[in-house]
Amino acid sequence: MSDVESPRLPGIESDSSADSPPPAFSRPWEQPLDQLDEDAPGGEGESVAEEGEEEPGDEEERAISEQVYLSATTAEYRDLAEEVARSAQTEPLNRPAVAASMAGVGSGLVDFEDVTGLKGVSEEEIEHVEQAATSDLTMRIISAVVLVGLFLGTLVMGGWLFTLFVTLVMVVALGEFYSTLRRDGFVPLALFGLLGVAGAGLSAHGGSPSAIAVSVVLSALAVILFVSVVSRRRALDNAAVTVMGAAWVALLAFAVIIGRSESAVSLILLVVLVSAFFDIGSYFVGRAFGRTPLSPVLSPRKTWEGLIGGVVAATGVAAILSTVDFFAISMGQALVLALLVVTLAPLGDAAESMIKRVLGVKDMGNVLPGHGGMLDRIDSLLFVIPAAYVLFFVAGLL
Repeated sequence: MSDVESPRLPGIESDSSADSPPPAFSRPWEQPLDQLDEDAPGGEGESVAEEGEEEPGDEEERAISEQVYLSATTAEYRDLAEEVARSAQTEPLNRPAVAASMAGVGSGLVDFEDVTGLKGVSEEEIEHVEQAATSDLTMRIISAVVLVGLFLGTLVMGGWLFTLFVTLVMVVALGEFYSTLRRDGFVPLALFGLLGVAGAGLSAHGGSPSAIAVSVVLSALAVILFVSVVSRRRALDNAAVTVMGAAWVALLAFAVIIGRSESAVSLILLVVLVSAFFDIGSYFVGRAFGRTPLSPVLSPRKTWEGLIGGVVAATGVAAILSTVDFFAISMGQALVLALLVVTLAPLGDAAESMIKRVLGVKDMGNVLPGHGGMLDRIDSLLFVIPAAYVLFFVAGLL
């Protein structure tokens, strides 16, 4: 307590001073007991003020005491926050399960919806998704079995049946392409294009590659003549996509020419098997080890690791099949075929991916449940089949 004497109230003797500095403590309840005795009303060395009267220095002293109190409290909270931060860095955070007793509910655990406010997934919805996935897989298997059965059946029976099968596949694939173009605002001259690929497939039955070219050229001339006579919007664009689609899909007609040879079954099967194992190897290796995108723009999910796996699988299968007498092909010829497949199959797939990316679609159609469209299944063969025909022709296998 200060020795400076403050003005005294009448009749009251006091040794305390109104101008004394604030007590040296951070909490009112942390004062020493002797100071509490001295500061208490009626205590030693201090008089009690009359009711309704206030000493002149009380207001200033109260302001200073509050300031000291707030400073001490803030410092303590800051120390507490630093201690919590240190504990969070050094000690693992345990997240106990949230539980509560709820009337009418057998379990005391709080549901996801109760905590987040979001609707959870019910067992019925999960079961519905699982059934849909199972149904989709079933449809994939059924459609694949039907397509492979028709292919093998017509190939073994040969003649016009195989020619009609290939022609039908081309017509369906081109029809899907034209339908996709229409959804994007194009108006292709579908009739001329479809007649062109049908003519290419049927005329290839005679065994001449020139017949395929003649059919496509005649289709293109018909398109040009039509747009020259009939006024249409975007005539040049529609004519271009019509002829391009017909020429692209008509490449499959070379399978008809190979199918007319004496070794038709073995040669066609050889090309299809090597191409199929290239796709299988690419898929599984890419799914397991794929890290580096092959073409981020056209095919983000294709990887270099998957491509390497496809190359190894196609080369291995081609080498193994060359040792089988049924295929009647040498090791060197089989490896050349594998080289053509691993080079042209990705290009055929990339060509369709580019068109689908421009048109903004995932599949060209849905004629094959679970597989997409027919064009999605034969895209790689459209470049491989003509190259295989040239190889077989040069090797004297036709």
